Amino acid sequence: MCLQHSRARLSPDEQLAAERSFALYCKPIELYNIIQRRAVKNPPFIQRSLLYKIQARRKKRIQITVSLSASANTQAPNIFPLHVLLARPTSNISLEGHSPIYRFSRVCLLTNFSEFGNKGKTEATFIIPDVKNLSTSRACNLNIILISCGQVGQIIGEDSCSGNDVERSSLQKLEGKCSWGKIPTNVLASSLEKCVTLSTGDAVDLASTVTMSPSFLEPKFLEQDSCLTFCSHKVDATGSYQLEVCISAEEAGARELLLSPYYCNYSYDNVPPSLLPEIIRLRAGNVLFNYKYYNNTMQKTEVTEDFSCPFCLVPCGSFKGLGCHLNSSHDLFHYEFWISEECQAVNVSLKADAWKTESVAEGVDPRHQTFSYCSRFKKRRRLETTAEKFRHVHPHIMESGSHEDAQAGSEDDYAQRENGLSVAHAAVDPSQPVHGSNLSLPTVLQFGKSRKLSIERSDPRNRQLLQKRQFFHSHRAQIFGSAYSCC
Repeated sequence: MCLQHSRARLSPDEQLAAERSFALYCKPIELYNIIQRRAVKNPPFIQRSLLYKIQARRKKRIQITVSLSASANTQAPNIFPLHVLLARPTSNISLEGHSPIYRFSRVCLLTNFSEFGNKGKTEATFIIPDVKNLSTSRACNLNIILISCGQVGQIIGEDSCSGNDVERSSLQKLEGKCSWGKIPTNVLASSLEKCVTLSTGDAVDLASTVTMSPSFLEPKFLEQDSCLTFCSHKVDATGSYQLEVCISAEEAGARELLLSPYYCNYSYDNVPPSLLPEIIRLRAGNVLFNYKYYNNTMQKTEVTEDFSCPFCLVPCGSFKGLGCHLNSSHDLFHYEFWISEECQAVNVSLKADAWKTESVAEGVDPRHQTFSYCSRFKKRRRLETTAEKFRHVHPHIMESGSHEDAQAGSEDDYAQRENGLSVAHAAVDPSQPVHGSNLSLPTVLQFGKSRKLSIERSDPRNRQLLQKRQFFHSHRAQIFGSAYSCC
């Protein structure tokens, strides 16, 4: 890091104040270091699954364009229409006279040379892995396959083509004699590794000679597995020829890269060839971090490589990905991102309200202080109780005028509590409304469980109370009057 002063020499007091201002960066960085150490064993997320990292990897993939030049193929017979596929063999084992079974995902159709016709019909474009992964075991099995039927007057319907993409159903019509050849992608890898300017957006033009051998196309696996194979026993082995294929390669994100002033306005003409790869690598991911302090009048600068974060050293893949990482994982700072012809830079400053010191009394350990914690419980569905069900009961008040009605009501419906409480305690006060009754749930249930009221056990005092009060019928939901007699 280098110290940069934006004003004249400071006095001792001002230097001390500036050092204290810069020391405010220590606590947030210490917190991020603790989080990083904990994330080593228990990471909160997988780095490779982040969207900006996936996009950065995709931009480093190689886009190849296959075309044919009329000037380089003057001796070739009628080769159009020419189908171009990017395929991978399902196994390295093949029967005698048969090619391996190739599985493909996309087919392009060329109908003319690159000097003539529509560009969409003269070029086939594919995406292959980046240069580092192109030589791996899985990627090196990729092959560019060319299939030519060479039949004059053969026309592919427009309904089977979309641009230069071809539906698989049209390949089934090509069953029979054809000529085919292939270009292994590992041959391209050796040439692309030598091109150091590929990462700067420059396109690389390669030429490859393909031997087209006569064969018989067997598309019996097309419908289910998108596979095809070639048999050489069913045709004459003579009649092979060579094609000169032009291949243009560039990084998939090169066009977007050229829009940045940091790349498009910089020239490597004065850089020695021996230092060119290292200069390109360092320049591509270099980011300057300017740490502002002392009221933004002073700053210290740090340089990171590979778009790496200065706090947790995580490579972010691109300048845009670095911005996403800083704003989401280190939000205790304020960031300003800017790109110029000279550099890619980030201005870092402290947020005024993001980090406040705690006020603790002298000599008190904050770890021993009590604190309040309130948890919001999950709302549960309230179950309706039996007492709440009685709220929906609408009792009817009726006056019992006959001795027989009162006698039947007392012997059949009125009950006494088993714990010795008299029925008078369960009576309903006429001054209280029915819905606001003070009958509790146990009292109501005891009406249905207790035995009948006996006339012999009733005394004159209870008989007098029964004649003056109203009672609640537990089965009929009715309140009876005071015409009770103990005859």
